Amino acid sequence: MPSRQSPIISHPADARTLADQVRRRRISPVEVVEDTLARIERLNPRLNAFLAVFADQARRAARNAERLVMQRGPMPPLLGVPVSVKDLVLTTEAPTTAGSRIFGDGLVADRDAPVVRRLRRAGAIVIGKTNLHEVALGVTSANEHFGPVRNPHDPARVAGGSSGGSAAAVAAGLGPLSVGTDTRGSIRIPAACCGVAGLKPTRGLVSLAGVVPLSPSLDHVGPIARTVADCALMLEAMAGPRHAGRFVKATTRPVKGVRVGVSEYHLRDLDAAVQKPVEAAIRELVRLGCRVREVRVPELDEAQAASVVISASEAVRYHDRFLRSTPEAYGPLVRQRFMDAYRWTALDLLRAQATQAAVTAAFARVFADVDGLVGAVVPALPPKVEDTTVVINGQSTGVVDAFTRLNSPQNMAGVPALSVPCGTASRLPVALQVIGAAGRDDLVLRLGAAFERATGN
Repeated sequence: MPSRQSPIISHPADARTLADQVRRRRISPVEVVEDTLARIERLNPRLNAFLAVFADQARRAARNAERLVMQRGPMPPLLGVPVSVKDLVLTTEAPTTAGSRIFGDGLVADRDAPVVRRLRRAGAIVIGKTNLHEVALGVTSANEHFGPVRNPHDPARVAGGSSGGSAAAVAAGLGPLSVGTDTRGSIRIPAACCGVAGLKPTRGLVSLAGVVPLSPSLDHVGPIARTVADCALMLEAMAGPRHAGRFVKATTRPVKGVRVGVSEYHLRDLDAAVQKPVEAAIRELVRLGCRVREVRVPELDEAQAASVVISASEAVRYHDRFLRSTPEAYGPLVRQRFMDAYRWTALDLLRAQATQAAVTAAFARVFADVDGLVGAVVPALPPKVEDTTVVINGQSTGVVDAFTRLNSPQNMAGVPALSVPCGTASRLPVALQVIGAAGRDDLVLRLGAAFERATGN
């Protein structure tokens, strides 16, 4: 395979623009869906972003949306907007595979997961289910059963994971919105690799019901979208009616005077190609009027190792029955990761949980002094699909450790964290990570949207 393949990047309308055009009857929901389905048919063979496409159901939903528009009555905020769903989340259109063979042909559901029900209630049209790293246990989406998701910026490279299909679909214009999940970075990593926005919300803000678990203590569900503003719009739908207007309004507010901490941990050991755009992004926040200062949080140094123990222990607890009955149903690499997880003891888990409590308390202390933290999402550019390592300033390191290092502390503490594009290196995306206190998803979106508006990234 050549080292550089032609990109598959597109910039059709974002979700807010589409919804506005539908409401004004400037575009038909049927046209939107047909265009999206045509793009999926044309581009998905190269990207492998979708495992299932719900063409007939999406067309029916589009016709229903068009009738609602013609009635000129109240219209929900995402009316006619296509959304894809990571194939870890239950939907009624097709069985959910979790990117694996452990459920045979998949889990059949007679009810959507609550997050999907809320998106439909908001008018969104579910267009299909996206590919992922098997059972969400990985950061590349190099799926051993269904094939790898490929990065739209360079199909020879990974899309990141585990929500790689969701990020690749949004980046390639195969619908402006997608539902992802994040246990140790699985929304933010692919968003960064594919050059789109992705938010891991505050723990508990979005329901995990109807989502195949990996590590319940660390799992989150959140939006992946073309823009930060779209993430806010989608999050309002996913979180429920009591949050209506809160997050979208936040994205319109200026950031002058906001106290921003530059997290030393989240800038440590970055490849030079990533470091330069991230540092430029921080300078842009200063230009926007943020009060920026450096912050050191020593407790984060232990977070990644502890997150390995917690995620592995909880994941193997759920998967133990399948590992004992049908181990061959897993891909060899994922199966080996589960086998390795059996070595952790109860003492290891208790120590890791103590670290989790310390990390949570440390974030709370930091956010008494600053409103938000910023740093990098991943320390290196996305590797080739066949690679298991990345190179950081000439040194090779495992891709899982490298890509989860800057993300797992936020899952440990359950605080909101956003990946927003901040430039490119070697024609590949680089992202800035914005982190907030628990419950301050609005502040994170406010900072990300202000940066996005100022830079056009």
